[in-house]
Amino acid sequence: MGRINNQITDFINHWFGKIRLVKPKSADHNEFVARYKRFDQFVFHWKDSYSKEAIQSNKEIVFSKYFGFGSHLDFIKRLIGQPASAFENQQYNIIVLLYIINISGHKVQFELHFHDKKLFSISYTYKSVDEAARKSILNSLLDKQGLSGAADLSNKIIVDPYGNGLLIEQDQTFAVHYLSPQSKVMQLAKEWSGMRVG
Repeated sequence: MGRINNQITDFINHWFGKIRLVKPKSADHNEFVARYKRFDQFVFHWKDSYSKEAIQSNKEIVFSKYFGFGSHLDFIKRLIGQPASAFENQQYNIIVLLYIINISGHKVQFELHFHDKKLFSISYTYKSVDEAARKSILNSLLDKQGLSGAADLSNKIIVDPYGNGLLIEQDQTFAVHYLSPQSKVMQLAKEWSGMRVG
């Protein structure tokens, strides 16, 4: 059994090798730490998603073949390696890992958010992409969810049959966020932001 697990781990490490980890600059670290100094940054996506119109997808929202929502922090670190930076909010038991990766020639900040050491959200923030690349990424995401490439995503969130959310930011930055409703963070976010829970 141990040999099979090692083979799986080697295969996964090889696959992640194709998504090249990039040496982070100090500016990446500083920007990351500044963003998560306050708890409202942890709940931003949750609060924001409540006000958006849901686009229903019949396909489960999946961001990786090798791990998913609820994966343990230690497993992710063994899988991908040590992060470029990490931030911990001990009061709310939340840890965010930051990796700088290269996807198809694009520098991307890859964040994994954990509550009680279980993955509840991930984000891909593209540092600089032109309009053609944005359109290509959007079309790819929509196609993956069985939605029309012409779908208007402004002020909307894609939701799968399990309640998982796919949120795309296209204002100052271009970012893709995957959110799990199964995490206690949703409840925590509602309480923290003064929203009625129920």
